[in-house]
Amino acid sequence: KDAGQGVIPTDTRLNVTLKSNKAQGTVELHLMTSNYSVIRAVVIFAEHLFDGEACMLHPIPPSNNVIVQISPAKDVQTMMSIKAMAGLSSNSVQYHVFELNYMMPKFAMYHCIDAHQVTKKPEGYCTFLLAERPTRIWSWLQRSFISIDDQMQQPRGQGPSVVLDVNFISLRTGEPLCIGMTSEQGGTVTIRTDDIEVAGEMVQDLCGFLQVAEQESTANFPDEMEKFKAVLMKVDEYNAVRLKLTAEMADSANLVKALIVKAEDYRMLSDMGNLKKVFAGLQNTNGELIAEYSKRANNHQQLLGQLKEVNMMIQKAAKLRVGSPKTRVVAACRQAIKKNNIHELFQIIRTGQDTSGG
Repeated sequence: KDAGQGVIPTDTRLNVTLKSNKAQGTVELHLMTSNYSVIRAVVIFAEHLFDGEACMLHPIPPSNNVIVQISPAKDVQTMMSIKAMAGLSSNSVQYHVFELNYMMPKFAMYHCIDAHQVTKKPEGYCTFLLAERPTRIWSWLQRSFISIDDQMQQPRGQGPSVVLDVNFISLRTGEPLCIGMTSEQGGTVTIRTDDIEVAGEMVQDLCGFLQVAEQESTANFPDEMEKFKAVLMKVDEYNAVRLKLTAEMADSANLVKALIVKAEDYRMLSDMGNLKKVFAGLQNTNGELIAEYSKRANNHQQLLGQLKEVNMMIQKAAKLRVGSPKTRVVAACRQAIKKNNIHELFQIIRTGQDTSGG
């Protein structure tokens, strides 16, 4: 009798679903048994989702429906390894362990909303030609997002050329994201967001899903470009300071050399009075050199930080394209920076094309 206490029915199943909680700004993993059996503990192993890559939960009291709140810091598709202990009741001495794998979609942190709930359309966008059926884009949405209907929704209140219009809100920032497709030019997809990195991740994921090897795009991200302009201005400032400090250090170094020669002359002449004066001057100049070096090292670190930002922006711009256009954007952007042609750099980021002819 005791040995069988807590053994759950053999047909018990563990059902797993993902839902987004807009109020909490999290993704909810719902675990539910198919009958009255209760879940005593849940352990989830997954990369990029939790600190230490694992999460353990003890529901009090044990219930047949457990919700795990998850808020991934980055958009990464992750396989979750779930282990759940289920028993007949909270007093069970025997438990059955359910083990299953469940995929966390890459863009789970975007909550699907109706078009009328978007108060302000993002100004930033990335648009590209894609000769695919809208249902294929819908299949990608179903795989990479959560709570997407099985049947593709027909856009309402849009122009006749609009064949797809889906709207989301970021659970991290509350910012809107709009994905649309029109029948123009054989199929034009537009991703609207003010975050160039998010747009790039979506272009890469969509093209990967559709197995598109080469993809051009045009883009415009006004907010991001304003920030980038400020970064480039700082790079110019730090470069100007670097050149000035280098010149000053060269002058100080020449003065040190001259003082050492003078000190040697006074030593040969046994002129101790003037030798002391020269050594005092030498000590002061050396102190100034050390201070100048400290300033230069600090300036160098700040310059490196800004150059890293520039490189990151180039990578983000490249991710809006796939294949050789992606490689071309990186090379063209670096060439424009080398020539200090900011107008050309911005043009390349927007169109993916180097129009300078150089």
